Amino acid sequence: MRLRLLGAAIAAPLLFSAAPAGAVVLFSFSPGEASPATGYTIINTFDTAAGITGSGFLIKTPPSDSQGAPPANSDPSGTPYLSVLGGGSATITFDGPVSRFQFDWGSIDRFNTLTIDATGVDKIVIPGANFINAANGNQVSPGTNGLFTVWGTAGETFNAITLESGRNSFEIDNLATGTAAVPEPAAWAMMILGFGGVGAMVRRRRAIPLAV
Repeated sequence: MRLRLLGAAIAAPLLFSAAPAGAVVLFSFSPGEASPATGYTIINTFDTAAGITGSGFLIKTPPSDSQGAPPANSDPSGTPYLSVLGGGSATITFDGPVSRFQFDWGSIDRFNTLTIDATGVDKIVIPGANFINAANGNQVSPGTNGLFTVWGTAGETFNAITLESGRNSFEIDNLATGTAAVPEPAAWAMMILGFGGVGAMVRRRRAIPLAV
């Protein structure tokens, strides 16, 4: 039993230390949560179209209409937001590479497409496909209005994002960049080793006979 536990503890850091070689771009979605999270700073509230290239997009203000609806999770509500219309495209280039970013994504639908320029390699995110989430365009549900965050596993940097939509609309607000900590592979390995050590100590104590 001790040999098996030791083998598992050794295998764990090997698994995580191999992660950088196969580094990937990761993303998460927090239903109903708003940008910015702790450790992030908003760089674009989309009050104007400054810094956005492309065509077929609008800077919209509430209320909702056929050309867009504000992300229901945005705080404060009632402010301008970016809406990419059917057949449109909007590219936002960061002011220098960033290590992680997030934004309020509203009315998520399967005809929305997000392309992430990550250190020269494009990562494409499609709701209802590789983004497993509600994708029915609901304008008020937390399941389709929330905080979308992107980061990498091995220090990747991000240069730009492109929003495209097959139909009206792809809506975002409050784009933020940050340095919020995501556990590194070595940190995860140390945590696993620590848990393994605690488990081994508990088993050892149970095995010691009580004095009578």
